[in-house]
Amino acid sequence: MLSTLCSIWDDFCAWVSVGWTQTTFIIVVCVFGILGLMSLLSFFKQSFDKGKKPKWFQLILSLILLGLMAVVCIARF
Repeated sequence: MLSTLCSIWDDFCAWVSVGWTQTTFIIVVCVFGILGLMSLLSFFKQSFDKGKKPKWFQLILSLILLGLMAVVCIARF
Protein backbone atom coordinates (compact mmCIF):
# COMPACT_ATOMS: atom_id res chain seq x y z
CA MET A 1 0.00 0.00 0.00
CA LEU A 2 2.71 2.46 0.99
CA SER A 3 4.84 1.50 -1.99
CA THR A 4 1.88 2.12 -4.29
CA LEU A 5 1.32 5.57 -2.80
CA CYS A 6 5.03 6.37 -3.10
CA SER A 7 4.99 5.23 -6.72
CA ILE A 8 1.99 7.43 -7.50
CA TRP A 9 3.65 10.39 -5.76
CA ASP A 10 6.90 9.83 -7.71
CA ASP A 11 4.98 9.68 -10.99
CA PHE A 12 3.11 12.87 -10.11
CA CYS A 13 6.34 14.65 -9.14
CA ALA A 14 7.96 13.59 -12.41
CA TRP A 15 4.93 14.74 -14.39
CA VAL A 16 4.87 18.15 -12.69
CA SER A 17 8.65 18.62 -12.87
CA VAL A 18 9.28 17.37 -16.40
CA GLY A 19 5.90 17.50 -18.12
CA TRP A 20 4.96 21.04 -17.18
CA THR A 21 6.70 24.16 -18.41
CA GLN A 22 7.43 26.97 -15.98
CA THR A 23 4.53 28.95 -17.43
CA THR A 24 2.07 26.10 -16.86
CA PHE A 25 3.25 25.74 -13.27
CA ILE A 26 2.85 29.46 -12.58
CA ILE A 27 -0.63 29.54 -14.13
CA VAL A 28 -1.83 26.50 -12.14
CA VAL A 29 -0.45 27.86 -8.86
CA CYS A 30 -1.93 31.32 -9.47
CA VAL A 31 -5.36 29.93 -10.36
CA PHE A 32 -5.49 27.65 -7.30
CA GLY A 33 -4.20 30.45 -5.07
CA ILE A 34 -6.53 33.16 -6.34
CA LEU A 35 -9.63 30.94 -6.28
CA GLY A 36 -8.73 29.66 -2.82
CA LEU A 37 -8.22 33.15 -1.44
CA MET A 38 -11.42 34.45 -3.04
CA SER A 39 -13.39 31.60 -1.50
CA LEU A 40 -11.75 32.18 1.89
CA LEU A 41 -12.46 35.92 1.79
CA SER A 42 -16.06 35.28 0.78
CA PHE A 43 -16.45 32.90 3.72
CA PHE A 44 -15.09 35.46 6.19
CA LYS A 45 -17.19 38.24 4.68
CA GLN A 46 -20.36 36.22 5.23
CA SER A 47 -19.21 35.19 8.69
CA PHE A 48 -19.09 38.80 9.85
CA ASP A 49 -22.37 39.89 8.24
CA LYS A 50 -25.06 40.15 10.89
CA GLY A 51 -27.97 37.79 10.51
CA LYS A 52 -26.31 35.54 7.95
CA LYS A 53 -24.92 32.11 8.59
CA PRO A 54 -21.52 31.37 7.09
CA LYS A 55 -21.44 28.92 4.22
CA TRP A 56 -19.12 26.18 5.42
CA PHE A 57 -18.80 24.80 1.90
CA GLN A 58 -16.81 27.90 0.96
CA LEU A 59 -14.35 27.27 3.77
CA ILE A 60 -13.95 23.62 2.73
CA LEU A 61 -13.54 24.64 -0.92
CA SER A 62 -10.89 27.21 -0.07
CA LEU A 63 -8.95 24.70 2.03
CA ILE A 64 -9.09 22.14 -0.79
CA LEU A 65 -7.87 24.67 -3.37
CA LEU A 66 -5.06 25.96 -1.16
CA GLY A 67 -4.14 22.36 -0.33
CA LEU A 68 -3.94 21.48 -4.03
CA MET A 69 -1.73 24.51 -4.57
CA ALA A 70 0.56 23.31 -1.78
CA VAL A 71 0.70 19.77 -3.21
CA VAL A 72 1.64 21.08 -6.66
CA CYS A 73 4.34 23.34 -5.17
CA ILE A 74 5.79 20.50 -3.08
CA ALA A 75 5.77 18.17 -6.09
CA ARG A 76 7.56 20.74 -8.24
CA PHE A 77 10.38 21.30 -5.79
